[in-house]
Amino acid sequence: MSAPHDTRRSASTRALARGLCLWLAVMVVTAGGGLLTRTYLPGVDGTVRALLVVEVLFALALLAAPFVGSWRELGVNRRAEWRHTGLLVVPLVVAVSPLVLGFRSVGTDLLLVLVVGYVLTGVTEELVWRGFALRLLAPLGTTRAVVVGAALFGTAHLANVFFRDSTGLVLAQAWGAFCFGLAYGALRVRTDTIVPLMALHALTDLAAAVGNVPKIPVLVAEDVVLLAYGVALLTLRPRKDTPMTDNLLLDQELSPVPTGAH
Repeated sequence: MSAPHDTRRSASTRALARGLCLWLAVMVVTAGGGLLTRTYLPGVDGTVRALLVVEVLFALALLAAPFVGSWRELGVNRRAEWRHTGLLVVPLVVAVSPLVLGFRSVGTDLLLVLVVGYVLTGVTEELVWRGFALRLLAPLGTTRAVVVGAALFGTAHLANVFFRDSTGLVLAQAWGAFCFGLAYGALRVRTDTIVPLMALHALTDLAAAVGNVPKIPVLVAEDVVLLAYGVALLTLRPRKDTPMTDNLLLDQELSPVPTGAH
């Protein structure tokens, strides 16, 4: 009688182990990149150095994707397969909120670096944390997968201590990333895609960098809104409205994640 329960618990344990391995891999690359760029590019701004490391993560994510799932399973799918896109209005409003007072002056060269860097950041982080992580964590169940994924995403930002001078700022960024990850994880579940999340993620980061508003109050407000929104999406979702995790639970609960190219 206890065999199905033991099997489910074993699947959950494996899922958590895989999620932690993903987190560790990202931390090693980020911390290693931070140390290398600090050593060999000492005069370069920390934000720019961080964006250089994102390029490495982007390349590694593309190489790793076939071993985690097909593009469709990871949420990179056609517009016809997206669901409940109206739910994206809230993160869109959050994303553009730093622009309500216009843009601050930045040089053309820096603006180009920020645009390219944040587009890569949006694509990479959504692929890794809402694509890879939620697929690997799916046997935990919808809510736990999203919460654990958000926690891993948030704590992974602690590696930014290698790019920032303020530990307090890094801790605040890690908390903000958790709030962001909770909302975006819930959106991944409800919309069954990560494609628009990539664009919104890039827009959020870029607007925060160039918006002409007090940065800290706006970021705190964004964190509050996204945390509340993520909780609402998870707690108010219809039972049958989780195609991403429901399908993965059926596929993974009694078997490991596929390890071959798709």
